[in-house]
Formats: sequence, structure tokens, C-alpha cells
Amino acid sequence: MTRISPSVIDVYTVSRVVEDLSPVAVTAVETLATFSSQRKSCLIYNTGPNDVHINFDATVTTSNFRIPSLDALQIVFPVTVLHFICAAGQTCTLDIFGER
Repeated sequence: MTRISPSVIDVYTVSRVVEDLSPVAVTAVETLATFSSQRKSCLIYNTGPNDVHINFDATVTTSNFRIPSLDALQIVFPVTVLHFICAAGQTCTLDIFGER
């Protein structure tokens, strides 16, 4: 993963085919981010101070894929529900943009 440029977020935020779920607050309790319909891709930007773990359409644990603080992940496959969790005692904030 790499740090993303603000211009990448600008492309998502000005598009008419994007659903913006931002901001999503994540804690040590599983948090769901649900699009209104299936998206063909999405961009997840971890703007929080802690790492966040993600799983797709299934329960998440802290052993699932990790998005480090201030990093982004672009998913390029159909998704409707994203599952997130932080380590115990931590919080995180995500910006999530889904493309139709």
C-alpha cells in the first residue's frame, strides 16, 4: 500500500457514479459500512491514528487484512458490505468511496 494523493480522492469525490460513506468511525467493535447497492470498486482511506482491519461480506477480526494509519486501499471487485475493526482500546476514521 502507498500513501494516496489528495488528487486521487478528488477524482472519486467529484464523480457522479460514486457513493460516499465518509466518515466511518471504527472501534474495537465490528463496524459495517454498507453501500446502497453493489459497487464494482471502492477506495478506502484510513485517516485515523491507528491501523484498521478489513474483511469483505464476512465478520472481521484483528487477524484480517490491515490498512495502516494514513494509508489507502483500492478494491477492484464487486462489494456491498465492508467489515472493519481496530485493536482493543483504539479508534480509527475511514473515508470510503464506492464506484458504481
